[in-house]
Amino acid sequence: MLKTSVSGKVKYISINRPEVKNAVDPDTMFAIRDEVLVTEKSDIRVIVLTGEDGAFCSGADIKSAIKEGMSADMAVEILKNCYGPTIKSIRESSCIIIAAVNGAAAGIGLDLALACDLRVCSENAVFSELFIKVGLIPDGGGTWSLQRIIGEARAKEMTFTGMPIDAHKALNWGLVNRIYPTDEFLNEVFSFASQISNQSSDALYYGKKAIHAAQNSTFEESLQREAEFQHKIFSGKWGFEGFKAFVEKRAPKWIDN
Repeated sequence: MLKTSVSGKVKYISINRPEVKNAVDPDTMFAIRDEVLVTEKSDIRVIVLTGEDGAFCSGADIKSAIKEGMSADMAVEILKNCYGPTIKSIRESSCIIIAAVNGAAAGIGLDLALACDLRVCSENAVFSELFIKVGLIPDGGGTWSLQRIIGEARAKEMTFTGMPIDAHKALNWGLVNRIYPTDEFLNEVFSFASQISNQSSDALYYGKKAIHAAQNSTFEESLQREAEFQHKIFSGKWGFEGFKAFVEKRAPKWIDN
């Protein structure tokens, strides 16, 4: 269902259902949520969410759901109690979460990636909001997140047509942060994740929290929040270590490095 590993301050969570191109069922979504929540209790700073065997996630495992006799009420309960909470756990995690997309990110798979803080992809990545193809709307927070990332008109086009976009268009539209060559993908992802994980965990935590809060705040409220968070950082376990390191022309010595 999932493969996990840890390297330094980075944890890798990989969806491992290659027989269905990493389509997710409720058990898989619960497992992702549990891995994210348990990781917050460790000293891990960065989570990389990815998929095995050349696919990120092809969407929900519809065949499995139909076999189990899915009803409208059952579908809504799964969304409210499983898929929604999993997506929320990713977005609200104290860790920085990177979606590493190698292959298809479709439907709920795209919405999983959208919930992450950053998205990187290989040259063969493809992104699509496939819900319209089965007569549905995005239900993994996609109606909220996609338009904020790529704009309303483009989000509507992807939602209303289900059209796929390739890696280069995704980069051009701001859907992904970086594209890596397919044969170097894992090494590049490791390098990028490690770079972030070596930063101050306080700065990562409060930076993410401030950006999210600012989405529903005025400019003045954001300024006030930034001052409050800087005070917390300066008063924290590393204090002015970053300033001292800059003046002394050395790398900061974060305590838990």
